[in-house]
Amino acid sequence: MEFSQVVADRHSVRDFTDQPVSREDLVDIVRTAQQAPSWVNSQPWRVYAATGATLAGIKKRHAADVAAGRKGNADLPVKPRTEWSATTQENMTALGEQISTQLGEGVQEFQASRGRLFNAQAVLYVTIPDESTLWSFHDLGAFSAMLVLAAADKGLGAINAYALVMYPDEVREAMGIGADEIVAIGIALGHPADSALAAFAPDRVDVNEILTIKD
Repeated sequence: MEFSQVVADRHSVRDFTDQPVSREDLVDIVRTAQQAPSWVNSQPWRVYAATGATLAGIKKRHAADVAAGRKGNADLPVKPRTEWSATTQENMTALGEQISTQLGEGVQEFQASRGRLFNAQAVLYVTIPDESTLWSFHDLGAFSAMLVLAAADKGLGAINAYALVMYPDEVREAMGIGADEIVAIGIALGHPADSALAAFAPDRVDVNEILTIKD
């Protein structure tokens, strides 16, 4: 697939079929993402892929926690939306409006999808060392972007979501992740379902709103 088409087609998929993601695809996706830029080639990332029975166990515990109202305790601090910048708050408000307009009564499914981890058939947990510098977080963002693009190139859907890392203690236990690693990002993968929830893709701001060119 042409790169421009891969980028254009990529969006956060929130509903997957029960079709598994192959081990070969997971390896290829991570191998491709390793070409991401990295500060002094430090490559601080590590990837833990949950599938099959391991992922089923994570989903079961996650659903129980959500049902019990357990508060999330992600390794990275979560800032209330009201404390974000005015511009980002406007973008988040626009997302809410698009969800209501495009999904209608499906809004409830949008919320519920988080509790079942989107029916993902694989989840990539990306970590970096707990003593990482801010440059490593730059690398982390570049690497995660490459992961979802590599997945899209294979016809797979993906979503980076807080729900996937909101209970890091359970992820560590299931995946054998050490206390010296930050469970920073969770990426759900799978074959997109034939549903409005899976197809939902919010608008992006016009490029002229974010780009400044000075000759």
